[in-house]
Amino acid sequence: MTTAFREPHARSRRRWWWLALAVAGAAFAAWAKVRISHLDTSTQATNPIIRWEYLFKRPETRSELWTRTTEHLQLTVVPVALGLLISSMLAAIGLRFRWLLTPITLLSGFLYTIPSLALFGVLVTYTTNWTAAVVALTSYTLLILVRNIVAGIDGVPSAVTDAADGLGMGRVRRLISVELPLALPVILTGVRVATVTTVGLVGISSVIQLGGLGSLIFTGYNSSYPTKMVIGAGLSVLLAVALDLVLRLVERLTTPWARRRVGA
Repeated sequence: MTTAFREPHARSRRRWWWLALAVAGAAFAAWAKVRISHLDTSTQATNPIIRWEYLFKRPETRSELWTRTTEHLQLTVVPVALGLLISSMLAAIGLRFRWLLTPITLLSGFLYTIPSLALFGVLVTYTTNWTAAVVALTSYTLLILVRNIVAGIDGVPSAVTDAADGLGMGRVRRLISVELPLALPVILTGVRVATVTTVGLVGISSVIQLGGLGSLIFTGYNSSYPTKMVIGAGLSVLLAVALDLVLRLVERLTTPWARRRVGA
């Protein structure tokens, strides 16, 4: 009874939040349109923190931001995808041979503790900038993903696995048909954490002429131009939030039973 009452109330509150955000966004858009219409790239800055004419009036800004955002997205998605593939294999080995689980965790933990600047610097001496960035960023995802994959599989109730064995399922079929679907919420949580963490680490790759949106922060700092720093930081945060929301949506679509179980 209490749950049935709370759910409509929570939905109504979320609707009001979305309405408030929409109104605030519309008000900001109206103010920005008036403010931007009087800007020019040759005018003296009236706000030392962010020069809106750089964002809206400078012809090269749009293509530059698109290039940097695309690079940032690629340097996030590729390492996370590779990290998920490698972590899946490592977790499978650790689950099959339990005595290897501790060495695998220690190795991934050691890689996670290496300072990113040092790792980028070492790797770039042996390979290209892009490969060095991907290898380094991939190594930082392993600890998070391996732990979550193992925790998700270990969290499957023994009664469920016993029932699968009673139905004559083999080890591989039980893993694919029973254990992985039930472990998916925990695994996707690890993917979300690894993705958001990687978004932040991508900016450090600016030291090897990459960095995505992070390069705007570094160039803005080096040139004492706060506008680039604000734009780079703001878009990095927005990218992390957007990717987190996308992965949350994937989790909701692929694990509907998890919401019903929580609601119950």
